[in-house]
Amino acid sequence: METPKVALAIIVLIFFLFGLPDVEAPRSEDEKGDLSQVAKQQAIELLNNTEYGGLDVEKHLWINITGLRQNDGYAWGLLPLVKQRVVEQFQTILDMPIWPGNLAETDSTSSNSSSGVRRSSIYQNITGIVTGHWAQSNLAVGHSIPVMNLSNLAPDTIYNTKSYTRNITGHSGSLQFKFDEKKSWVTTSGYGSAREVHASMAIKDQTSNGDGWKMDLYGVHFPRQGKVLLATTSERFPGIFALPHFAINKHEFSLAQSLLNQTVNAVLAQEASSLNGPYFTPWASSPENPTELFFPTPHCEYIVYLQQYPTILPASDLGTLEQELRFPIGAPIPAVPALRMSALIFSPDCGFVIESKGQPGYTSHGGSHLIGPKLESYIHMVRRGIFALALILCAELFLLIRQMNETSTPSTRSRVSFYMIAMMAFGDGIAFVGLAAFAITNDVAFLPLISTTFLSFLCVGVFGMKFMMEIWAVQAPERLERERRNTSTDNIPSPNTARRALDTSPTTVILPPDQDLAADETENATRIQRARGSAQSETSAIYSQFYFVLFGISFLSLHASTWPTTLRSIYTNSLAFCYLSFWVPQIHRNIIRNCRQALRWEFVVGQSILRLTPLVYLYTVEGNVLFVEVDRYSAIALIGWIWIQIWALISQEVLGPRFCIPNGWAPPAYDYHPILREDDPEAGSSMPIGFTVAESSSSASTIGTSND
Repeated sequence: METPKVALAIIVLIFFLFGLPDVEAPRSEDEKGDLSQVAKQQAIELLNNTEYGGLDVEKHLWINITGLRQNDGYAWGLLPLVKQRVVEQFQTILDMPIWPGNLAETDSTSSNSSSGVRRSSIYQNITGIVTGHWAQSNLAVGHSIPVMNLSNLAPDTIYNTKSYTRNITGHSGSLQFKFDEKKSWVTTSGYGSAREVHASMAIKDQTSNGDGWKMDLYGVHFPRQGKVLLATTSERFPGIFALPHFAINKHEFSLAQSLLNQTVNAVLAQEASSLNGPYFTPWASSPENPTELFFPTPHCEYIVYLQQYPTILPASDLGTLEQELRFPIGAPIPAVPALRMSALIFSPDCGFVIESKGQPGYTSHGGSHLIGPKLESYIHMVRRGIFALALILCAELFLLIRQMNETSTPSTRSRVSFYMIAMMAFGDGIAFVGLAAFAITNDVAFLPLISTTFLSFLCVGVFGMKFMMEIWAVQAPERLERERRNTSTDNIPSPNTARRALDTSPTTVILPPDQDLAADETENATRIQRARGSAQSETSAIYSQFYFVLFGISFLSLHASTWPTTLRSIYTNSLAFCYLSFWVPQIHRNIIRNCRQALRWEFVVGQSILRLTPLVYLYTVEGNVLFVEVDRYSAIALIGWIWIQIWALISQEVLGPRFCIPNGWAPPAYDYHPILREDDPEAGSSMPIGFTVAESSSSASTIGTSND
């Protein structure tokens, strides 16, 4: 059987080696590196030798480099309009009741403000995360879509498709920036200062999959003015090298040019001495996408303008706060204000302009631009969230142990639903998988994450599975009886339909011969051994099935993160609804067993609140730890569903387990309190043990005495 498989594999290998069409041999790494170095050298000359206003469509001024030439087809006619909108956004901040006075003192585009206005300040280091929503701008209305020739723009690159990725075609969507200024170059001049900044942007619309398009941008941050200028860089667009030409005024142009002269030369020198060689691109917009290297795809390039909004703290207090956040010494600080920005994004090759939703273009309900925490505040928020989750897991574990002690006998365990405990264990298991994956891939709050992961493992792997196994073992005879009843083919009436006469004669016990005792003991031992082996096999099967379903749901959820927004929302809401339905199996168990109270009320109420709290937090709190979009209607539906289940358990306790259940819908239940009648001599099967025999002996003695 192995020979045909090996022969088939050899045939397939030979086909792929010799059956492919002949193509031009690729260039060596040295040639690629030389070409890359030549292009970068030209870009550095562009950076050093050009002046402000060198790229002006109205004056027909162009720059002789890929992407900035007249015949390249880029939509540079929109650039003056984009710059004008950036100036308008800056002016909007100056007109606010609380404004940073140092902006007007240094920016030539601003107007004078009254001296009675209270001055505020802005963050000098913007390392943090901001999120918000965007909408299509009307600046691109009336302009044609750019048409470009990829062969002329990148003759050395063979693209596998002509359709552009990162192309935003929707009317609105969500936007997120992650800024990193922890280690950056800084340059200063009379106008102000400029700092190197790196940002990761995620943008999506209604048709995007997962979190949308993710890309890395590099640029310049002007701390005194609160402005940020970013751009992507590729073989078709020299974003980082042409960045000064996208500046608003000549002061920002000179600052950006001076800063980039330092950083670009330093990065290229480090690049030449690295193991990656000169072919490595340090400003790539998709460094974590390995398919870009082997299967290059054209994508839209981005130029991003960001404007920071002032905080409510004065400059002196904000400076002290920033110093304490970065280098904590235990000094008292006020509440950390959120980082807030407005964004304007321009794609010169795809020809669209989008801007963040916020005033004055949108109402306060429509959006508040981009807002989020500083990195230090976010880490603190993550730690608090992990600590809160650890407290929830401890409370769940405490309630579970108390319930296990309460149901320590076979009769009480038979009342508890196996599937209810299994559904709770599934929830703890998904939390365990998520926490373990997050702890492995992130170094933020590692020790609290590991501790919380261990608590979730205790909930699912130790106490949860132990309780499930105990319930499964106690309910084994019931399952066997149900299977026997379902597979039975005879129509013997129920024992309650025909009463048998009472037999009060002594029972004859037949003892086996002495020579058969050893064989009988051997048979009993064999039967016990088979029962133990069956129990062990059932336990192993339950463990394997449980963890198979658990990891299957985990991998499906991971894959669902790449689905479109609507489909992913449906999956998430359905999974949360199924998880919070853990009281439904217990309600069904109460009906089948006809028992009123199987669980402690503190277990019912406590588990409901504890397991509902994390989901309600993610569904209702804006700017939560996972940056999940708010969906308060789904949160209300989940709370109502838990409330209905609890009231169903209360009604079963007060009104009976089969309240509102029609006769015949549930199997007949065992009557623990039958009505006993003395005048019915055929009711011996319902009488207490020995009652009829005692009555017969008493009657016989009475008759004998009367005869005497």
